[in-house]
Amino acid sequence: MILKIKTSKTLVNGFFFSLFSFFNQGVSFFLLILLANYITPGEYGYLSLFNTIVMFIGYFISLSTQGYISVSFFQKESVYFKKDFSIIFIITLFVFIFLSVILLLFHNHLSHITQLSDPLLWFSVLISTFTLFLNVNLDYLRIKEKILEYGILSCSFAIVNFLLSLYFVIKCSQSWLGRINAQLICSIFFGLISILFFLKNRMFTFRNYTINDFKQIICWGLPLIPHLATNWIRQGCDRYIINYHYSIEEVGLFSFALNLVNIIIILGVAFNSSNSVSIYKILSDNTINNKIALLKKQTNNIFYIYLLSTILITSGGCVLIPIFLPQYSEAIPYFCILSVYAFLQCLYFLYCNYLFYYNKNKKIMLLTFSTSILHLILSYLFTQYSLIVTSFIYIITQAIIVIEIKRFSKKLLMQIK
Repeated sequence: MILKIKTSKTLVNGFFFSLFSFFNQGVSFFLLILLANYITPGEYGYLSLFNTIVMFIGYFISLSTQGYISVSFFQKESVYFKKDFSIIFIITLFVFIFLSVILLLFHNHLSHITQLSDPLLWFSVLISTFTLFLNVNLDYLRIKEKILEYGILSCSFAIVNFLLSLYFVIKCSQSWLGRINAQLICSIFFGLISILFFLKNRMFTFRNYTINDFKQIICWGLPLIPHLATNWIRQGCDRYIINYHYSIEEVGLFSFALNLVNIIIILGVAFNSSNSVSIYKILSDNTINNKIALLKKQTNNIFYIYLLSTILITSGGCVLIPIFLPQYSEAIPYFCILSVYAFLQCLYFLYCNYLFYYNKNKKIMLLTFSTSILHLILSYLFTQYSLIVTSFIYIITQAIIVIEIKRFSKKLLMQIK
């Protein structure tokens, strides 16, 4: 009976989280179609380079401590959770100030390296910071299982971003820069809304801090920076390698394919949003006797959802791209191969929760960071021959990660038998 209730609740929550995520992704995808006549593959390449900088800063802006919110929520009492919550925001504020000083001192050098102007570098820092506030808000609503509030906030962001992008790109003729302006305004607006939400719910407490409180959270988050940066090392560095060997147009086509397979990855993230909460509840509930069976049943159900979704999304993309976005048809081979990589990324989500729960962050970091370095080496050596080869490199390195994470998670689960 417990098995059915737990599994049903996870699937229901996963369905709604997926529904909201697919709505948001659908809005972004529809936006891409509408803007296709206004943003060329070359301009899309420049936009992708900007987004790689935003992604890179996003890994450092809180020292990757925001993930500790979920762990603290389930392992600590409310008063200690709020203390951890506040410490994470203090850390983010100090990192923001540090990055601002770096920009003031070395803005000319950084502009030359990134091929972005000074204002765009400032925009990247602001977008990363306020997007973090929004994501923390969404994560808090997720672990509280407030699905309606989560949906309203996330979908509102997608709709406002959609409308502003249309206005700046089409109405104001700002091309790819208009897309960045829309991101900036939306991130600041919804980031401020999130801060007001935290203040209203008295989430902040600024007393009784100790050095050990900061040390514990920072030590939890620091190993995750290399882990999270693996995505930037693979996708971000690949874009610069492609630009070196080919052209900014090829960067745009390959980035377009990566963004399409993100539909699959977003589904994985959506179901994992509910799945991770359920896993943490099961592992922390000492009254449940059949934890292994419960977790195995849940994992199998979500596995088949990932597999079916990958097949449907890949097939649909191959049919629709030539019809609605013919100028991006050359990206279809990359899209088909990278879809397998996206499926493997979803499988990674299935097993990494156990390592996070048992604070095996260093294990995750060492594995993902080492494979990303392997990916970078392979990409540097073989991208010059074909972008098809680059696409297969994504599959190889992600398969290594999934195999090792699954093997280690099984060892952890053996401890609770």
